[in-house]
Amino acid sequence: MLLLRFDITYTALARKRGDRKMHPLGVSYGRKGSCGQCVWARNAGPGPKVLRCVAANNQRIQKEWKSCIYFEDRLDCLDCGACCGPAFDVVEVSQRDPVRKLQPDWIAKTDGRFHVLRKKSNHCAALQEDNKCVIYKDRPRCCRDFTKGSANCIFARRRVGLSNHWK
Repeated sequence: MLLLRFDITYTALARKRGDRKMHPLGVSYGRKGSCGQCVWARNAGPGPKVLRCVAANNQRIQKEWKSCIYFEDRLDCLDCGACCGPAFDVVEVSQRDPVRKLQPDWIAKTDGRFHVLRKKSNHCAALQEDNKCVIYKDRPRCCRDFTKGSANCIFARRRVGLSNHWK
């Protein structure tokens, strides 16, 4: 899944000429914080683990850099709910997933495949108004594997307009 693509040539030129109007990743500067304070900053590889921006396709960053316009200081799943909302059309459930037996009222079978029921609004049927999951303790494997701040999280947030796409 391709989340974004940078114009590497522009970024390299901006760094080379010392363009202070542009963040070193080639976008405008933000209004608050630093790269090291951004929720998308992670120590990751390849090779030695260095600080990288997950939202910027794992480009190297420095923690002291002033933030870019895509800075986000925190993620709260109960404020968001993008992964359970219309960002995805279906949550498939394998035949062996325990949720089928533990929460059968929330599971349906269509064309031989199991999935979690959806509301007319295309939100997961188990998602309540407060973004809490009714079956959280027994949720399907794909929901358990979905982690806050991951590439899938970024994708879901962008699809519902909670996080900006990089230009």
